[in-house]
Amino acid sequence: MGVYDNAPKISVDEHGEADGLFVRLLNSIARREHWQIEYVPCEWAQCLLDLREGRLDLMPDVALTEVREEFLEFHQIPVVQGWSQVYAFPQSGFSSFEALGSRRIAVLEGSVQESHLRRQQIRDPNVQYEVITFSNLPAVLGAVLEGEAEAAVSNNFYGRQHARAHGLVETPITFGQVGLYYAATPGAHDERLAVIDAYLEQWKPLADSPYQEALAATLLADDVPGLPGWVKWVLLAALGLVLLLALVGLALRWQVRLRTRQLGAANQRLEHVLDSGPTVIYQLAAPSFHPLWVSSNLQRLFGIDPATAMRPGWWEQQLHPEDRAGALHENLRLLEDGEMVREFRLFDGWGKLRHVRDEMRLVPGSAGRGDQEIVGSWTDLTDSIEQKEQLRQISHFDARTGLPNRTLLQDRLGHAVERAMADGETRWIVLMDLDRFRNVNETLGTAAGDTVLQGIAQRLGQTLSPQDTIARIGADEFCLIIEGPDEGELETFMQGLLDTLRAPFDTAGRTLVLTVSAGVASFPDDGQTREELLTAAELAMQSARARGGDGWCAYAPEMGALTERRLFLENDLRQAIANEEFVLHFQPQFDLSSGECIGVESLVRWNHPRRGMVSPAEFIPLAEETGLIVSIDRWVLEAACRQLAAWDAAGQNVPMIAVNLSARELHDEQLVVTVRETLERYGIAPERLEVELTETMIMEDPERALAILRHLDNLGVRLAMDDFGSGYSNLAHLRRLPLHRLKVDQSLVRDIGHSHHNESIIRAIIALAEALELDLIAEGVEEEPQRAFLLEEGCASGQGFLLGRPTPADQVFRD
Repeated sequence: MGVYDNAPKISVDEHGEADGLFVRLLNSIARREHWQIEYVPCEWAQCLLDLREGRLDLMPDVALTEVREEFLEFHQIPVVQGWSQVYAFPQSGFSSFEALGSRRIAVLEGSVQESHLRRQQIRDPNVQYEVITFSNLPAVLGAVLEGEAEAAVSNNFYGRQHARAHGLVETPITFGQVGLYYAATPGAHDERLAVIDAYLEQWKPLADSPYQEALAATLLADDVPGLPGWVKWVLLAALGLVLLLALVGLALRWQVRLRTRQLGAANQRLEHVLDSGPTVIYQLAAPSFHPLWVSSNLQRLFGIDPATAMRPGWWEQQLHPEDRAGALHENLRLLEDGEMVREFRLFDGWGKLRHVRDEMRLVPGSAGRGDQEIVGSWTDLTDSIEQKEQLRQISHFDARTGLPNRTLLQDRLGHAVERAMADGETRWIVLMDLDRFRNVNETLGTAAGDTVLQGIAQRLGQTLSPQDTIARIGADEFCLIIEGPDEGELETFMQGLLDTLRAPFDTAGRTLVLTVSAGVASFPDDGQTREELLTAAELAMQSARARGGDGWCAYAPEMGALTERRLFLENDLRQAIANEEFVLHFQPQFDLSSGECIGVESLVRWNHPRRGMVSPAEFIPLAEETGLIVSIDRWVLEAACRQLAAWDAAGQNVPMIAVNLSARELHDEQLVVTVRETLERYGIAPERLEVELTETMIMEDPERALAILRHLDNLGVRLAMDDFGSGYSNLAHLRRLPLHRLKVDQSLVRDIGHSHHNESIIRAIIALAEALELDLIAEGVEEEPQRAFLLEEGCASGQGFLLGRPTPADQVFRD
């Protein structure tokens, strides 16, 4: 840290030891923070340059100005407030800058005083003084004594202690009240500046803090100089020279006038400091608590006229009703303890409720007759308390609905469990997930989604009792804590809750009906800790969602086992992709008339290292839910094309190979590129690859699916609609799709000879395929009568166990 001679704030003795207010204060902080400080003596201007260029880390006693803020970093709380003072010989008579005329003024080079004087010259053409700069403050004050200047300018602290030594006195000219800080190179010491602020905030209000001790030992030390030497000689001469009594009297009168002016200036500065400070100071009579005096900044800080505050009983009237009785009782405690710090709320002059920190102390009365007075201060805590409340609101409540968030839910659930253990009563934990809520955001926008969430929160608040807890813990998840439920009314309660939430919402010009999947866990049956209860409710909610949503489930112990098995299966599935545990089986497709093979369908199987072959019905839904289906689809496409190329190389004629794709692929624009690159890699003509999709997959996002299907059609790949006839078919939409073949669902084929209704549906599908000029193939042909019926009705192609079972590639074409 750079130091220079500016006592009592900073000083360096002949041994190079640093002292002063800023040094003592920083030493106190350094001892507590374990900082190692090296004090480097330097001239003021050089100190600033070294700090700006990074040769110094810290500089004390730096006034905060707009210019310096551009190249230096400051902390927030000033160490002290200072101002600039003009000093001259007692007979100078300087009372304003204009009175200086064209005289010379000595000032510290690079200081705020120099900047102010030069700006004054620019702004006021009538100001004609000449500014002369010096590198240190002793040289500034000594310039007047040496005849190099007629007046000198320094900060009030240095001038008050050193001006007398140069025969100078304060003039009425003051300017530039500023805060004095520690300054640092920008961005290099932000944490240290923050630490200094923290200590200043803690120490400044405390009477016995290291800050107050440093202040008392430096700035507030008794520095009133004794009488000048020439006055002493006059007084001594007056004892022997009666003739000089009149002269001595005149000299003493002059001294009185000078001291009076100095006292008046000091009073003005004190009033300025009190008026501009952030704390209201007051004085009360003890034990009556009648006001005696209050600082004038009460008007600025609290909007209250100081004259109004002098009326007895005024303070009690302004107190918040809830704080009035306690505050009056605390007044009695002050008379016993002698000092007190408290907080209360009162209404200010503008009618706003303010939070006030009140520090009071009993002191001897000014009358000197053994009576006592109370001195105290008010500090406004309103902004700090409001900020803390805002932080609490942000950290514990959901911004969109105003409901408790997951953090606050955990706390309340913990308390609910403790109460339940104490009173032995049941508690219900209800976890709810909005079904397909993502569609609302994607279709109508997040503003409409927020409106729906707020409506859900409002309905839940109207349905539940005040002691129950409602929390939003996810994008579309809510959790309820039901206190003291009716034991046998769970089904009635949950059905009523779902009916309430199922009522239509009007938002974004639309009427929406939302449903929820809910899971219920009960204390103590389903868990005795908040983690166990939330896990049980989560498992029950997943079970409700697995049933299609729009319903609820109560927790059952077997849900945990199913979830554990599902978790292990998902983990094994992820490893299966990396370990290449998947294999392809192929089912041939035949011309039903000639028995000629017209193609094969690729069917993925999972050869688990411990469980053997895992059914696709078990792992495909899990893969689709977790997103792993995309990787599986790409592997199937790659393996199928590789096998077709291998058959070609072996001379085996396989006209076409079919692969199944998942719904996720129809949202991936990279699909077409992947298909084209795979076909090119194995030298396969696009028309020999058939991609099978279901109508349900296409209808999830028809326009996006249609665009990708058209790109595949343009590439030359054949497109087939799988499981046709198993559900609702949009014939108008079907006509727009670039399809090449329909696959009759095996559930229809299985009922041939048993259901005239299904046979009629098959005839209709055959007629529809002919009308749309689409090829047709029947799945699940297992019996000869089925093959005969299909062939007779006009379906020329089929696949099934009657014709050929799915087998590994090396067994497909064995005789």
